[in-house]
Amino acid sequence: MRRMSDPAYLHTVTLDELMDNVFEGKSAVIENLLYAGAYILAGAPKIGKSFLVAQIAHHVSTGQDLWGYKTHQGTVLYLALEDDESRLQRRMFRMFGVEGTSSLHFATNAKMIGSGLDEQLEKFVREHSDMSLIRRPKNTSGGRPQRQPPPEMGCLRSMTAATLF
Repeated sequence: MRRMSDPAYLHTVTLDELMDNVFEGKSAVIENLLYAGAYILAGAPKIGKSFLVAQIAHHVSTGQDLWGYKTHQGTVLYLALEDDESRLQRRMFRMFGVEGTSSLHFATNAKMIGSGLDEQLEKFVREHSDMSLIRRPKNTSGGRPQRQPPPEMGCLRSMTAATLF
C-alpha cells in the first residue's frame, strides 16, 4: 500500500495477470459503431460536428437504425451549451421535420464541471434508467478552451451506461 502512495509509483500488470482476467464487453449504443464509453469529437469549426451528434442522438432516442447499423433505443441527453432553444428547434426541424420524441432531452444551460455538473448528470441518469448518450459541452472552463479533458471528468466515469461526447 505504501508503494501506491508514492507519487513516482507506476502500477503495472504482467501479461499473465492480464490474461487471467475476464473482462465484460461494452454495451452497444449503435451495433458495431458506437459503444458505451467516453469519446471526444473534434474538428474544424462549421464542418457538422453538432449535426452529426444531433443525428446520432435522434436515432438513439427513437431506436431508428443509423446508416444501416442497429440502434438500441434509449433516453438521450444532449448538452447544447452553445445554443438556445430557438436555434435547436430550427436545427432539429431542418433535420427531422416535426416528428418529435420524448426520449431526447436538451439542456442549453448547465453547471460547470467540478461545480455541480457531475451531480446534475448523475441525477438525470438516476431518473432515466435507459440513458444512452450525453454530449459533453465544448467549453467547460469559463471561456478558456480545454486542450484535454479536465481531471474532474473522472467523476463521470461511474456512469457506465452513458456515452460521453
